[in-house]
Amino acid sequence: MAEVRARTRSASAELKSKTLLHPKNEGTARWLLEHRDLEDSVSLHLTNKRYFLVTKLFDTTIEELASANGYDMYADGSALCGANVLFFTAPAFYGQRWNALLVAYQDFLRAKSASDAHASLATLEARVLDSLSLQDASANIFLDLIHAGIKHLQLLSRLQLGQGIDHRLRTLDPLIPAVGAAVAYWAEQSGRSVEILHDTAKELTPERVATMRRYLAEPEIAAPHRVGKGVKLAGVTLVDSKREERVQLADLLAGLGRSVIEAESDGRPHPLTALVERHMSRLSILPRVELMNPEAAKAVALGA
Repeated sequence: MAEVRARTRSASAELKSKTLLHPKNEGTARWLLEHRDLEDSVSLHLTNKRYFLVTKLFDTTIEELASANGYDMYADGSALCGANVLFFTAPAFYGQRWNALLVAYQDFLRAKSASDAHASLATLEARVLDSLSLQDASANIFLDLIHAGIKHLQLLSRLQLGQGIDHRLRTLDPLIPAVGAAVAYWAEQSGRSVEILHDTAKELTPERVATMRRYLAEPEIAAPHRVGKGVKLAGVTLVDSKREERVQLADLLAGLGRSVIEAESDGRPHPLTALVERHMSRLSILPRVELMNPEAAKAVALGA
């Protein structure tokens, strides 16, 4: 971090990635991403938020419907394939109707009260039916299943409001799966339990950490095919990033990764893409066209 500050001539107490992303500092960004001490010591978990929302819509309706009928869609990659098909094809089939549907679902996930959740759920169902009115849309089979699975959102709503549990479920918070992915990756690499050092975050309450610890240790609770593949989260230590340079370094790398992937997603080639991809986690939540192929999705699921 001292070398990065010297190279960028930054006097900031907490250096941010926007400094490294300035064209004049591209050389420093390259120096950092290529640093020998980062080899096999970095795993960048990146999330495309729109795709994340689509995967949640699929998981909380279609996958829940399948699970209730005894079918684990995670085991053979069906959930992964279906979410990618929805992400890439629904905008073309439904246009603004699809955007309105996703906004309604997002409002439901962010509802702060039972009345808000009820109203947004009714709006979501109306948006689904509105999209289904386009009888020639090839993706209607997915929307039919989403409509049938909406009944499962009632329970999700209660959990998100903290009813019957000691904390609110934060379904739409990408931090939770990112922490889980970090633990899974480093436990696999080291064969040991993992402790997380993280900037102070109100989302990482003792109750949520305890829940994560349980689901990481027993992943078969959510996905039966993952029995015996648990990993141990030893604990989460929250620190002030201004006083912890390891967190500052992680923040720089994450910021570089986010900006590079966003540029590539928008069709703007980025000079740092190859270097960022060297450090990317295979557990990143990013859409991939090739995963619309059931066999490709199955291969990924079996390798997870």
